[in-house]
Amino acid sequence: MDMIKGKRWYFFPALAVGVVILFTVIALKEHPPLEEQAEPSKLVDVIPLAKSPIVAQVDAFGRVAPKVQWQLLPEVGGKIIYKHPDLEVGNMLAEGTLLLSIDPLDYQIRLAQAQADRKALEGQLAGKDLTLANLKLSLEIETSRYELVLSDLTRQESLKKQNLISQSDLDTERQNVLAQKQKVQDLNNSINLMPNEIEVLQAQLQQALAQEQEAQSQLDKTQIRLPFEGRVAEVSVENNQVVSTQQVLARINGTEIMEVEAQLSINDLMTLMKTVKQSSSQSDQLPSVEMLGLSAEITLKNDVYQYQWPAKISRIGETVDPTLATVSVVLQVEQQYRELKVGQSPPLVNGMFVSARIKGSEKDYWVVPERALHGDKLYLMDSDDRLQLIDVQVLFRQEGLAAVQGELNDKMQLVLTDIIPAVSGLVLRNSANQASDNEESAQ
Repeated sequence: MDMIKGKRWYFFPALAVGVVILFTVIALKEHPPLEEQAEPSKLVDVIPLAKSPIVAQVDAFGRVAPKVQWQLLPEVGGKIIYKHPDLEVGNMLAEGTLLLSIDPLDYQIRLAQAQADRKALEGQLAGKDLTLANLKLSLEIETSRYELVLSDLTRQESLKKQNLISQSDLDTERQNVLAQKQKVQDLNNSINLMPNEIEVLQAQLQQALAQEQEAQSQLDKTQIRLPFEGRVAEVSVENNQVVSTQQVLARINGTEIMEVEAQLSINDLMTLMKTVKQSSSQSDQLPSVEMLGLSAEITLKNDVYQYQWPAKISRIGETVDPTLATVSVVLQVEQQYRELKVGQSPPLVNGMFVSARIKGSEKDYWVVPERALHGDKLYLMDSDDRLQLIDVQVLFRQEGLAAVQGELNDKMQLVLTDIIPAVSGLVLRNSANQASDNEESAQ
């Protein structure tokens, strides 16, 4: 037992010495040289970032409707005695075509009575003019006679002073003077009243003339003519039918100008508004659709054909549709049926469903491919070949491109490659430069 205990006592000091020697060797041993590892990089496709002129455009849809939609409403009533044989739905009618005739007999009688009243008043006025001329002539005569009897009275008074005539003779002469003076006064009164009587007759004549014109107008309205070239859309009258005023007898649509009411979303409308160029000359004018500088075209297409018409922006709706949050934009298309070539381009007709493309003014934008967008961010390679994540706002998209705005400059390059994970500051390598280096190494 004592031997075993002695061996155990030697074991622990020897172990301690070995551990000390081991740590000493490790501490004095030289470390192997460390190799610096290169920072990881990502091979990407890039294109230069630059502004490009582009025309903002938005698409919408709507139905064609004629600008002029005319209702045939008679202004006089009566029996239809004539109906144009081509007054049928779908037919084209020329401007000035006699569509309907209403029996004119009652209106001819009214016109004849009005003409007779007018002529009677004209005769009375002519008589008043003659009477006035006669009164003036009579006044001249009676005034001269008054002067004579007044002279006779003066002589009679002189003779009476000489007692050459009696008092009764003098009184008789004085009565003659007073009677003649009364005649002159009566004539003056008649002449003074004559203008009032003439004015009354003239007013009555004006009324008679108005009644005659009204009767003539009503007689003219018994014949209803088409005021423009149009296409018949509806007919609800026949020959020998008695019609009343303001009764809808037919509907005829104009063909020269057609309209399309397209519905645009608020975002699309704001996209177009951003392209408007405000000039100083327009600052003091009321806004109008012509100032916006917008253009448009209308397209009719399916799997077999496609037709286009240039259009003009006529007006923009006043209110916003509360259900769809859209604004109506009315486009106009001019067309001439006489110039249409059968088989090449169809006419625009009422109810036709078409698409409308509205274009703004050309403007410079940051334009990027849509595939380069990552939500609301762009991957860009800066001048140090490092990745930058830039927040952008998409203004509009069209034909695989997107116009954006943000803190961008033309020294950046747009990264087209998807990077996962995308960490700002990541070192990037241009694939085009890598390909060039590989070609040089191969040579």
